[in-house]
Amino acid sequence: MLLENFDSAYLDSAVQKIEGYSHQYRELYTECYNQIEGYAKTSINSYLLGGLASINKFAGDAVAMIPVVSDSQIDETLIETGNQLDKICSKKTEDTMEQFRSNQSSCVSPFVENINTVNRLYNQPLALLFDQENIYLSLHQ
Repeated sequence: MLLENFDSAYLDSAVQKIEGYSHQYRELYTECYNQIEGYAKTSINSYLLGGLASINKFAGDAVAMIPVVSDSQIDETLIETGNQLDKICSKKTEDTMEQFRSNQSSCVSPFVENINTVNRLYNQPLALLFDQENIYLSLHQ
């Protein structure tokens, strides 16, 4: 725009270049997202929560095998706590990844649309229509 070069071929090449960069960005973003997701699932916190959940479930199963104690709710409570810890670990990872998903867009579409609009305005026949209140632009196709 600043160069005031409104040649159709130049504007088309600018759009193609922007869309190419956008595609590269999405590929890199996806690769980074997948790697971060892998790191989140294998982090120390995830291992600790997962391990603690497994220990609780194992302890609950072990307590359930003890004849006198199995009549109480201790075994069920331990197993349920283990399940809840698993859910917390999964939810924490999911919340973190949702933050990354919400920032995925490269936001180039307004730029591409504006370049295409300038291309149409400068390089295609244009009819001006007006009434008492408005001016209308009509592109011939």
